[in-house]
Formats: sequence, structure tokens, C-alpha cells
Amino acid sequence: MKSERIEKIKSRFKHEWLLIKIDRMDVRSTTPVSGHLIAHSPLRDEIYKKSIRSKGITLIDYSDNVLPKGYAVAF
Repeated sequence: MKSERIEKIKSRFKHEWLLIKIDRMDVRSTTPVSGHLIAHSPLRDEIYKKSIRSKGITLIDYSDNVLPKGYAVAF
């Protein structure tokens, strides 16, 4: 499994949740830059269950810029 830019990973999947192991971050903005795709699914709960077993720094993200109806984001 090769490392890819986060945006490239997101572009391969439409309307899916992604679990990505981060291998490079922009330290100034703390933004994930690249990583390895661990899992993808249209069901968020499947990704959350897999994230529990993941080691290292991981990112759970939705592949599209707009979340599905009924979801919200908090920072």
C-alpha cells in the first residue's frame, strides 16, 4: 500500500467515509497531507468500528465536500 495525498484518495471515492492512516502532516497548520487508505464504506459506523483497531494517527473523513443529510462537523 503506497502513500497518497489525502485529496487524491478522496477523489477516488464518491459518497463514502474513509479511514486513512496519516503519514505526513503540515506541522504549521496541523493538516493531514498524505497517508494510506485503510478502509472505505458508505456507512460511517463501519469505519468507526475499524478505527478502534487502527494504530497510529488516523483520519476519518467523508469523501465529498458536503456531508450527508443528518451529519454535522465540530472542530
